[in-house]
Amino acid sequence: MKSVGRMKKYKDYKAKKRVVEVHDLSFLSDRNHSYGWIRRHYRHHKLRRALKKAEKIIATNPKAANDIVRYYFVPREKIILK
Repeated sequence: MKSVGRMKKYKDYKAKKRVVEVHDLSFLSDRNHSYGWIRRHYRHHKLRRALKKAEKIIATNPKAANDIVRYYFVPREKIILK
């Protein structure tokens, strides 16, 4: 398991399926966040690649699920609320 900020990536080696768990996307929506533009760009890039490769996405709250759909254009069918 690798952790990138507030995102966890799981990989099931037997079935070769990827699952991403997203906790918080405030670094994208909140402009007064403490991250600089370089860190924000890096996290955005890492999350975009992880979501693109994932077969299922776990969102911890409805706001995170809405932000995933809004910023990354992921279909709602791939997102599971925890």
